[in-house]
Amino acid sequence: MIHAHSLGRAARYFPERPALAAAKTRTTFQELHDRVGCIAAALDRHGFKAGDRLALLLPNEPDYIELVYACAWLGVIAVPLNTRLSVKEIDVILSDANPRGLIRLSSLPVPTVQVSWQLVLDQEPLEVRSDSVPDPIYDPDAILALIYTSGTTGQP
Repeated sequence: MIHAHSLGRAARYFPERPALAAAKTRTTFQELHDRVGCIAAALDRHGFKAGDRLALLLPNEPDYIELVYACAWLGVIAVPLNTRLSVKEIDVILSDANPRGLIRLSSLPVPTVQVSWQLVLDQEPLEVRSDSVPDPIYDPDAILALIYTSGTTGQP
């Protein structure tokens, strides 16, 4: 996936430049690259492979961005879910997208559609280790994300 390679290039050429800035943290490109690789390894250990779909019900915070890049690293298709959606709207998207997994926070709506793997990130964080980080997938034709519209005239 091109996005994982562009992150690697940014880490190589601008390792100390800020990549992410949040309320209490700043992350350099090298730190982001290293963390994304470790998260990709964790997803790989959970059996995620290129072409699988992973739904993300998370606010716009560093964890979300790291997970999107980790999906790209593995060729996994991210399915971002708007945190303002109702359970019914989330269920419609999950039924249509048929993701292999879902990562969410406990404070956000709990979908009723079942997925084969689910992680509540603030209760059971991914085990992030630096051993056995897989090589990033490079496929310029791969799908990065499956993004649903707001559904203002129908279902999302």
